[in-house]
This record gives sequence, C-alpha cells and structure tokens, in this order.
Amino acid sequence: MMNEAKSKMEPVVYVVDDDPQTCRAVAELVHTFGYQVRLFESPTDFLESLDESRPGCVVLDLRLPGLDGMEVHQRLLRRGISLPVVVLTGYADTATTVRSLRNGAVTVLDKPFRDDELWSYVQEALQRSEREFRRKRHLSSLEIRLKRLAPQDRSVLQLMLSGLKNRSIAKRLDVSLRTVENRRRRVFDVMRADSVAQLTRMIVEFEHNLLPLADLEESWLSLPFEKVAC
Repeated sequence: MMNEAKSKMEPVVYVVDDDPQTCRAVAELVHTFGYQVRLFESPTDFLESLDESRPGCVVLDLRLPGLDGMEVHQRLLRRGISLPVVVLTGYADTATTVRSLRNGAVTVLDKPFRDDELWSYVQEALQRSEREFRRKRHLSSLEIRLKRLAPQDRSVLQLMLSGLKNRSIAKRLDVSLRTVENRRRRVFDVMRADSVAQLTRMIVEFEHNLLPLADLEESWLSLPFEKVAC
C-alpha cells in the first residue's frame, strides 16, 4: 500500500510529439534517470489523460496535429495546471521563442537536441514542479488546521500574533484568564505549533502562498496528505 501511494506521488515526464523517433529518444533518456514517462502523439489525448494530482513536466513539440504546442500550453495555463513545459521545435524563430518563454516555458530547444542539454532542462522543470507541489500541499495542510479552529480560537490566535499576553487577551475579549489559556492551548494543539514564532510563520506562509521554510520540511508539514487531513 505504501509503495502504491509513493508511486502515485512520483513525478511524470509527459512527452507530446507526433514524431515517434523523438518520443522514443526522450523516453529512453528519462528512463535512464529512473523517472516515469508517458508518450503522446496526439495533443488532445494528452490533455484528456493528464493526471493533475502528480508533479511532473511536459516536453512539448510546437508543431502538432490539430493543436499546436503553443495552444496546448495555453490550455494548461487556463486550466490552472502548473506543470513546467520544455518546448521542442525544428522551426524556431525569435517571435515563437519569446511567446513560449512569456507563457512560462522553461526553455525552447531546437531539434535535434543534445541529450545532456535536454536533461538539464527536464531536471529544472521537475524541480520547479516538485516545489510547487510541495507548496500546494503545505498550504492545504495549513488550511485544514485553520478551518478546525473555532471562531473564538481564531480571535485568540489573532491577538497572540499581535503580541498580547494572556491577561491582555482576556481583558480584550472580556473572558476569564482560564478561558484564554484553554483556547491558546487548543490553537497550539490544532496547528501543531511549538511557539508563537512558528504560528506566525505558518500564517505568513498561508496568507502569502509560500513554501515552508527549509527547517520545516521534515516536520508535520511534510507528512502525507492523508495523515495531515485526519
């Protein structure tokens, strides 16, 4: 079960190119480095089969049957899919390159490409995707915890982050000191934080859609989503 869950989280390199020789060459390169790869000659099949729940990247040819690569990339963006794209083309021109890069492509490579050059950009794309995937998972984890806080708990949290001590919070909310202490304890328990500084970091990361700090990556924030959501 754990191996199956891990497999579902591994990144996938999608290759969208109507040239079978290019598809095979990219697939062999990706497999050499131990990554999963899926090949599509049809851009429509790719868009219909894309697994949005996994990190990965797209190696995308510009000249495709039906939809060109530029339109495929635009459709990904319109659907809110943040998979990084490495563009391949045998007919590069300045205008096309500029448009692709403005759309967020990692790079535009001429065919025929060098294996080491393509792989360096695929690596960069996978790293970008995994960072984005980790950021989204992190923010989902924070959102789940924040939603578990009652309105009274959130009021205490807000005043804690403003720097007020328990007695001042009790006076501001017109409740007993014991009530504030209990709500404060619940805030720490639900958010799984050890200090006000850590709580502050979490709220800043949530409000500004940030990645967790490096020293938090091995903490509760990096637990599998199934465990975090319980």
